[in-house]
Amino acid sequence: MFSYKSLKPGKVALLSLSVVYISLITGSISSAHAHGESIRGSGAGSINTVGASILTDKVISLRWDARRYETFSDQQLVDFKAQGEDVHMHSSEDAYFLSLGFPVTENTDINLMLQYNNFKGFKDNGDETANACFDPGNTGTATNLSTACISPTAESPGFGDMLVTGRYRFYNDGDNQWASVFGVILPTGKITNRTDAGEIIGTHNQPGSGAITFQGGLAYSGHFSEAFAVNADVIYRFGTEGAKQFRSGNSWQFDVATSYGHHSRVVPVVELNGIFFDQDIENDKVKKNSGGDVVYLSPGINFKINQNQSVYANVSYPVYQKLTGISNDEKYRWSLGWSSRF
Repeated sequence: MFSYKSLKPGKVALLSLSVVYISLITGSISSAHAHGESIRGSGAGSINTVGASILTDKVISLRWDARRYETFSDQQLVDFKAQGEDVHMHSSEDAYFLSLGFPVTENTDINLMLQYNNFKGFKDNGDETANACFDPGNTGTATNLSTACISPTAESPGFGDMLVTGRYRFYNDGDNQWASVFGVILPTGKITNRTDAGEIIGTHNQPGSGAITFQGGLAYSGHFSEAFAVNADVIYRFGTEGAKQFRSGNSWQFDVATSYGHHSRVVPVVELNGIFFDQDIENDKVKKNSGGDVVYLSPGINFKINQNQSVYANVSYPVYQKLTGISNDEKYRWSLGWSSRF
């Protein structure tokens, strides 16, 4: 657990601002995993941010992450088709996580995370079913194309890839902690879901990826004052080629969280979360309607049920969103979770 001694607010603030600065600089040049950001906090002082405070007990956690998107109308998808653009969309994503964290040494811990994912509300103007329906002779004018040719699919559920994450704390003066973060995502998830017409869904919307993904970075934990605690991280992610010759774009992720009254039973948390991702590659070709940058403002709350258990919730709003090509803007996301030491 984090110990609080002889606080030096100026030093803590300087180190904290350094983490934010490094995150913003590195984030501007790269990107994110197609299945979203996988490394996440557990509600203790931060909800999305991974801090540097190493576990002293085993911790089990349950978490639900939900994302909701703006969607295109069938007519818009037809118009895109007339312009020669193959576009797909989905209206929502839900991910459910079960994780187990445990200390290995005084300065090292490990977290194992299983996930179940579900993408809902698909529509596609460029899969085999849609292409077979559209008359190639009419592709020059949108008015001659039929909205009946848009290929719908209700959902794509299944177990996702398994994440193994470790932290090594290399600095701890009692007021400030720094740790390296390293992890691997193993291709244990389902990659065989089909559309309502029986066609294999694209890898980017499968519960799993079929790829091995590596991630690593830095994390920080400290205090601005007796009442305000801060956690921060910056993480880089890259992977191998997965199912159907699909490779997710590499990504940078940064998270900064501050919490008030971290020793109280009810702890308000405010976070800034950013993810910057390169375009995906499929069949050795860059997918032009992929990639982009998003920064979220995430207010939340952590409620301590007792000495060992807590529940937490937050909502994330995209305050900056710049996506590449034709892509669905994210409206908002939320997280609900429970964690317990044992």
